[in-house]
Amino acid sequence: MKRFTLCLSSLIFLFSSIAVVADTKIYHWVDEQGKSHFSDTAGPGTEEVSVNNQNLLVSSNGKEPKAENELSIAVEEEKKIAIEYQATITSPLDDTALRSNEGTIDIHVSTTPEKNNNQKLQLFLDGKALGEPQISPTISAQNIDRGTHQIQVHLLDENGKLLAKTQIVTVHLQRVSVGTIKANIQ
Repeated sequence: MKRFTLCLSSLIFLFSSIAVVADTKIYHWVDEQGKSHFSDTAGPGTEEVSVNNQNLLVSSNGKEPKAENELSIAVEEEKKIAIEYQATITSPLDDTALRSNEGTIDIHVSTTPEKNNNQKLQLFLDGKALGEPQISPTISAQNIDRGTHQIQVHLLDENGKLLAKTQIVTVHLQRVSVGTIKANIQ
């Protein structure tokens, strides 16, 4: 009985190793004493054991195979993640005095790499968002009070997620005041 258990255990071990190497062939023979033997090499008087193992699993590293369109979406998302944008205010320069009696400040922004058409730029004046995000790299701020202001622009993706921030640029806006006009009239 012990021999039968040993042979059965050996057989189970051999069959379980088939799951690892599916192309391995198994041979069986019985010797003069009536003992069953199994081997992966064929010898005289052996017969090949046919194994139909339906428990074989293809390794996918723990992940389910993705459909073709899911793969393309995943690749596109990885490309978006991999791009690191940089945004820079090219005009006006930092610590510049600007003269505009209408209170207009034109801000020019460059991005590296060049932004996509679905990405937008949001202007911040003195730390507060000014207007709606826009596609154009030239932003015009209208009717700004005279004085010193800090300008920054954020590059946003199509969902409004922050991709990059520009440097903070300080400008000194000069406008004609009502007192200056009265002094010139008299």
